[in-house]
Amino acid sequence: MEIEVQKHIELEDGKHSGEITRVEYREEPFRYTDVFVKVDEAGFEIKYGCPTILSEKTKLGKLLSKFTELKPGQKLDPAKVLVGKRVAFVTVTEDTDNGRFARIADNSIKPL
Repeated sequence: MEIEVQKHIELEDGKHSGEITRVEYREEPFRYTDVFVKVDEAGFEIKYGCPTILSEKTKLGKLLSKFTELKPGQKLDPAKVLVGKRVAFVTVTEDTDNGRFARIADNSIKPL
């Protein structure tokens, strides 16, 4: 199988827009909900991870409350609430052991 070498794309720090395309869940090393946003000007997805704990004070709760009302005892499917929504968000570049990566700044996702 041949794979095409692609040009590395860097996303500048600052405000961007896009669409939430999917929500995935993972269990390792902790329970996390990953929200994927397709960046309009770049054409690729960027991930926003939240611990899978839902209340008005948690990272996931703060995100969902921008799109729907949260009520104690209520059960919500984050994918049904978020997928297909147009959003604005802020990115920051972080250096890690694996390289430089753009990340969505905490609590910066907002509906458009």
